[in-house]
Amino acid sequence: MELLSGSVSSEEKLMEKADISVNINKNVNWMETRGFWTFYVLVIGMSYMAMPFFVPANEVWTAVNVIHGLISFGIMHWIKGSPDDSNSMGDYRELTFYEQIDENHPWSGTKKFLMVVPTMIFMLASVTTDYDTQHLMINFPIWFVLILAKLPEFHRVRIFGINSTVGIDDEVRKEK
Repeated sequence: MELLSGSVSSEEKLMEKADISVNINKNVNWMETRGFWTFYVLVIGMSYMAMPFFVPANEVWTAVNVIHGLISFGIMHWIKGSPDDSNSMGDYRELTFYEQIDENHPWSGTKKFLMVVPTMIFMLASVTTDYDTQHLMINFPIWFVLILAKLPEFHRVRIFGINSTVGIDDEVRKEK
């Protein structure tokens, strides 16, 4: 009777109260949890603790920056699509992992966190090497590329066609 009269059902009211973010993309929805943030920082911390066995003490954060930069760029900004495409019907096949996060809402908490982390690593690497020019020439480009790739203005942008997918990104270029 409620549905016929135009009022909201109790199930709809419950969903509104629950404030649930419905993200059917299982590829990235786990990144919205605080547990992910803790895990991410712990992995970086463990990398920092393992590095002195391989590099001099003052270069540890530079090594962490290089490794973090290569791995995070590869995973977040190079790989496209979703392994579980059954719910999305191919909607995510042209998007990188990072572009899928938070359904492309710019400046979400997760995206801000993923910008702060490389910035903090860059700052730590710079401070621990006393802003040595040689180390800055290694650390700055890594930080710059990671931050540039995360800016909302670069959503679905493939600079010089690098990492563009034939037949998919062609349509995006024609739209612009």
